[in-house]
Amino acid sequence: MKIKRLLDVRKIYKTKTYHFLEVSASHLELEKKVQELITLIGDSKLSAAEIKNYQNLISRAFRQASLPEDPIKPFTILNQDRNLSREELLDGLETLLAENKIDSKVSRKYLRNNLFQKIVLCLIGLILILTGFAMIIMPAPPSFEIFTVFYFNPNDGVTVMDLVSLLIILSGVFLFILNFNKK
Repeated sequence: MKIKRLLDVRKIYKTKTYHFLEVSASHLELEKKVQELITLIGDSKLSAAEIKNYQNLISRAFRQASLPEDPIKPFTILNQDRNLSREELLDGLETLLAENKIDSKVSRKYLRNNLFQKIVLCLIGLILILTGFAMIIMPAPPSFEIFTVFYFNPNDGVTVMDLVSLLIILSGVFLFILNFNKK
């Protein structure tokens, strides 16, 4: 009778009384799948080309899992903490530069995305401003103008549609100014 012993991660964590790190359910599930993969690899006969292909797939998956989605994000988080002294900021920057790979391509991509975002916000603000002015200048049908708030003369005045148009203009100006304001 041959007994096949497999490493069961959950049994190890349950039987030990000391826990240096708390292990989440996703990590346990990953450990279980890795053990299944090891068992499958041990039971199968693979050629050298197939082994190389599977190694590349697994290493690519681990590389993608280890890369942060935004390499600039830790730096912006460090910049937002206003309670740090210059020395602490410098130490944090040194640590982040050692941990994260930042080069000119990453910074260029970040600056390009930032510029693109500013251009889009400016265009949206300008479109809102122009739409508001067009709503004020162009005549609207009487059924669309709800009622007049203030009369200039018996035939003309400020309507609710004009006030809504002013709100649209102000929101466009707000977006435009907010885009160029640093703080």
